[in-house]
Amino acid sequence: MKDERCEICRGRVASVGIWVNVILVLTKIVVGVTSGSKACIADGLHSASNIITAGTILVCQKFNARQANDDFNHGFGKVEFLAAGLVSLIVITGAAVLIMLSIKHLLVEPSEPPHLSAVLIAVISIATNEMLFRYMRCVGTQFKSQSILANAWANRADCFSSVAVLIGVFGSRLGIPHLDPIAALMVVAAIIKISGSILNDSIKGLMDGSVNHIYGEEIKDVVREVEGVQSMSGLKTRHIGQHIWAELDIHVEPLYSLSDAAYIAERVRQTLYARVPDLEEVMVHVRPH
Repeated sequence: MKDERCEICRGRVASVGIWVNVILVLTKIVVGVTSGSKACIADGLHSASNIITAGTILVCQKFNARQANDDFNHGFGKVEFLAAGLVSLIVITGAAVLIMLSIKHLLVEPSEPPHLSAVLIAVISIATNEMLFRYMRCVGTQFKSQSILANAWANRADCFSSVAVLIGVFGSRLGIPHLDPIAALMVVAAIIKISGSILNDSIKGLMDGSVNHIYGEEIKDVVREVEGVQSMSGLKTRHIGQHIWAELDIHVEPLYSLSDAAYIAERVRQTLYARVPDLEEVMVHVRPH
């Protein structure tokens, strides 16, 4: 069960993400301008996208707090996948900008190497974003929140872009000025891969993709333990925001009366609710064995 500390973290995660990235953006851009590091400025712009992505968590939390109504009978859980998809698209857009900047830097004549102050802010950025990633990943995993997990990986991607700043600055000072844009291109490839995976999961969630591969065996094991159930088939599962909805068929002996079969089906439902915490809604159909 999630304790009180988890709930506190969940309430603070968006604000922490916004304010930490505001400080990082201002610091990176100022240091990038004063040190002459174009990679540091680009890194600051990448951090700016994290402010937008952290804001999506606030939107999700407001929607998830709303109850289902006549217009939205199944609630607002799908907003999690919309937000996660939006985050991924923003990060991919930022990666595309970094690609163009890196190619541009490869084509121009090398300038004076950046000041070592850019190295300091890059190290601070890596440490800060890694801690923020671990914090958000913990909260997102505990509450099965796709938007928070997407934000966590957006901050991990920011770590990669800060590593590119380190490589670029040291490379320039060692006489390899083009190492900066080359390293940035490698980092962008990693960012796009991570964001593409999150976007793919978001699309699956919006299209009611099955999560049988995650919950199927657990549900089957629980159902088989209920007395009166001979077997189970036709399991269908889907994500509704942070929860799971399931539909399944149970097979009972034909000798059971309708009322007995209905009683067994209800026991299956209640047992699943008790044993699989992520389940929000379960529909059980009774079939003769």
